[in-house]
Amino acid sequence: MKRICHLFVLFLCLLDGGVWSLRNLSISVPRAVLSGEGQSALLRCSYDLEGAALYSIRWYRAEDEFYRYVPREMPPTMVFPLPGASVDLAQSDHQQVRIVNMNRRLSGEYQCEVSADAPLFHTDIRSAPLTVVDPPFRAPRLLISRLSYARNDILQANCSVDEAYPAPNITWTVDGHKIAESVSWQSPELDFKERGAFSELEVTILESDHFKLDRAYPGEGSSRPRQEHFSRDPNSESTKRELQRYTMEPPSSSQFAISCVATIYDIYARTSDVIHVKEDSPHPASVTGEDSSGFRAHCNAVLTCICAFLTLLRPL
Repeated sequence: MKRICHLFVLFLCLLDGGVWSLRNLSISVPRAVLSGEGQSALLRCSYDLEGAALYSIRWYRAEDEFYRYVPREMPPTMVFPLPGASVDLAQSDHQQVRIVNMNRRLSGEYQCEVSADAPLFHTDIRSAPLTVVDPPFRAPRLLISRLSYARNDILQANCSVDEAYPAPNITWTVDGHKIAESVSWQSPELDFKERGAFSELEVTILESDHFKLDRAYPGEGSSRPRQEHFSRDPNSESTKRELQRYTMEPPSSSQFAISCVATIYDIYARTSDVIHVKEDSPHPASVTGEDSSGFRAHCNAVLTCICAFLTLLRPL
């Protein structure tokens, strides 16, 4: 009998020109937010009931419901506990919910469930991930084997970052230009464990002529480095680091600046101290474009010819 009544109501709605459905359901969740007291995340749920009445909105973190909005009840909102956080009811309604005092244990999959009232009785759900970031306490620490270089030298540098959640990525820069990025290994499970990050870099400074024979970016600026990227087994705790090797042409200024940047998504970025590396014995260019060694060879040849000519003139 109830089914017959439901079909009769639906038939009357169709005669009246009403066609109801739940359409265009979408969820908007920030990919990452910072943790801390007062830090918040605004989650939104958009939908189109096409004239039907709303029965309820339910928000879940993983499988746990933490916010419910049912317009026919008084009050229409109901809140369930979140670990260490709370829902700001003043900024939560049938389309959005605001969580305050974020902590990393709130990271995970968030779901919005929309249910339409009679006669539609349709429910749909959408989900999106959110990560709550605990950033490192200090800036990255950069160490380099030498503060000066000679042609064909290999310089070693390493960049270490304090523990954070999730582990930061490390970007290497030379003279402000990105040359490499080490992506930190992440656990496939939500263990909420803080991890540090470490990356190693080897830079080889070649003579210009050698560099031109093996340029990694043909047709581009000669100051560009050549990358040789080596990844290690990401499943081993002892090898969660990457070794980067780069070959570059000696800079015209006889020095370059190197730094590393720790980043977590697009909400945290911090740069190490910038280290300037200078050439031991710069090779100045002559007016003709030859370096100093070529100019000295030319002078020696001229002096030899003059001495030989003076020797021939002595008997005269």
